[in-house]
Amino acid sequence: MKSTVVLGTFDSEAWWRSPNGSMLPSMNSSQAVTMGMDELLFPLCKEQDILFTRQPMDEHLRSYLSQLGYTFTNVHCRNPVHADDYTLHVFDLLMADASYYQQLLPQDALFSPYSILSDTSELVRRFNVGNQFPSLDAVRAVNSKIYSHELRQRLGIRNMSSIADSSEELLALGSELLRTGQVLVKDPLGVSGKGNMLISSERMLKRIAAYLQEQENRGKQTQFIIEPLLDKTEDFSCQLFITEKGEAEFISVQRMVNEAFSYIGSYPAGSGFTRILRDNDYFSIMEDACKDLFMAGYHGEVCIDSMLLASGEMVPIVEINARKSMGLINHHVNQYVRQYSLFSFLTFISAGCSTEVTMLQVLEALRAGGLLFTQENRQGIIPLGANTLFGSGNTAFAEAESEWRKGKLYVAAPYVSDVSEAFTLIHRVKDVLKSLTIKVYN
Repeated sequence: MKSTVVLGTFDSEAWWRSPNGSMLPSMNSSQAVTMGMDELLFPLCKEQDILFTRQPMDEHLRSYLSQLGYTFTNVHCRNPVHADDYTLHVFDLLMADASYYQQLLPQDALFSPYSILSDTSELVRRFNVGNQFPSLDAVRAVNSKIYSHELRQRLGIRNMSSIADSSEELLALGSELLRTGQVLVKDPLGVSGKGNMLISSERMLKRIAAYLQEQENRGKQTQFIIEPLLDKTEDFSCQLFITEKGEAEFISVQRMVNEAFSYIGSYPAGSGFTRILRDNDYFSIMEDACKDLFMAGYHGEVCIDSMLLASGEMVPIVEINARKSMGLINHHVNQYVRQYSLFSFLTFISAGCSTEVTMLQVLEALRAGGLLFTQENRQGIIPLGANTLFGSGNTAFAEAESEWRKGKLYVAAPYVSDVSEAFTLIHRVKDVLKSLTIKVYN
């Protein structure tokens, strides 16, 4: 059986986005945390597979995961200068030291990237990759919310969004929509809270329009999706795989927890929720969407975000993420815990700690409190990464000057029947973290 090299750089949209496009005001997020998320891909690895990460995985976390049965090989970027250069994505890292990795990675291995971030033809040639990828142009196109907007039109789905191609048009469309309620402005390649802005007043709308016009005066091009804020009751997503022959393979449906348009967590939809979707022809719409994606030149993993409204109406296509997703990762963790008749809730805890705190201490404290999942103790969490928790201060960033680190601890919280059990478990975990002088922010 061929080995698969699982790899990726999260926040793919930052590389897909045109540098010539105007941008909405936004808060900066920690690049160190984002760049450490590649280790979260380990649940997708089988025993013979290789997980390539920017930074080495924490040895104590690796040991813990191996006890659970995750026995993949971890290969990390050997050049710290490259690893710390956040202008380089995972394919850049491989190509920057190609001769070294050619010797290290299996010949004719399959590559399974989180997303396509550059023209992969040279990568395929240099590493004798055993599979093909869609073009970067096709990937950029289908990930845009413009594509999702047009797809709804093609599939005859009620479409309440409009495209604003200038600050002036944004102001006109927004003013009209504000007569009936709040307005949501979306960057075509924004993701998880970045590039989305809720407009609640004419004054705010004018400020945003003026902000964009200033950029247009400097040569930037404006294009945004604008739509009324819908009264939703449920966010969920469908994970699928489109084969190189264009066949759509269903993987899972994940219900999502979002807050202020930002992703908080995923858990499996369950049979009852899935039945509601089937009764509304949801899966037929997903198949039609995959056919359209394939015709546009895309194949591979795709996550389609959807929602239910308070009126009972289903919005089957909110946006399309033509890449791997957090929902897909949780699906694989869920497959693991199902052997123990459990379900998985994937989420994160925002935390800050001193440089003296280590992952070993976190694991030991969780174990001592009975809150670390093991094959003997099934009432604890599964930590999914260390580099995201320690951000720019863990061992992978030994030269960091700050004595304080702020990051996120990504975890899977297993539960028996109701996701509220997972919320209770996470609350107890936060108390343990606080006992280690870790500040918890969420």
